[in-house]
Amino acid sequence: MNLTTKTRGWLVSVPFFTALPDEALALLAQCVVERRYRAGEIIFLEGETFAGLHIAISGTLKLYSVSERGREHVLMVVSEGDSFNEVPLLDGGPNPVNCAALDDAVVWVLSGEGIDDVCRRFPALREMLITNVTTRCRQLIKQICRLSFLSVTGRLAAFILNHSNGEPVLAREWTGAELAASLGTVREVVSRSTSELQRLGLIEVNARRIHILDRSGLEELAGF
Repeated sequence: MNLTTKTRGWLVSVPFFTALPDEALALLAQCVVERRYRAGEIIFLEGETFAGLHIAISGTLKLYSVSERGREHVLMVVSEGDSFNEVPLLDGGPNPVNCAALDDAVVWVLSGEGIDDVCRRFPALREMLITNVTTRCRQLIKQICRLSFLSVTGRLAAFILNHSNGEPVLAREWTGAELAASLGTVREVVSRSTSELQRLGLIEVNARRIHILDRSGLEELAGF
């Protein structure tokens, strides 16, 4: 892929590529392979050989793990402009999680070999990768704390806030199964928690679309 204005714009939207010179961005652009996925399609699996650095261009995807009993837990939801699967770039290991498309999605994939080559020429890139991964670690620590200390209703409040992007209505419709997998619970409990948030006047649900009525109330419940 050539370094067009559009390609450059997408690359610099990734935090650890933002400060790179055009020479480095041109090398990265040559590593890009564009892939398209249908909703529900698997992008890569945990434990498989490193599938490359991914950038979501459109759609929504989930990073998740599956227990021995087959229970799924969503670790992170990524959408347009988000990068993911960076860890193997630093430790040389396999994919640390599974990834699947929640909606039809377009994803750019950059090979590990190509990024390693850019890192050798521009060592600052590896430092920026480390900074990005540590930021993700902090986010996961906060998520673990919510799972440990918050009720499911509190976790649901935090989920709604985190996926609202500051807007009064969540852009995406979330199924009960998707919410349950993200909150570490089951659909029945999610349904009761949703009803509780509506009873408190914090949200309203119309045609599976969540509307925020009282953001400060949600923040208090989520411990923000």
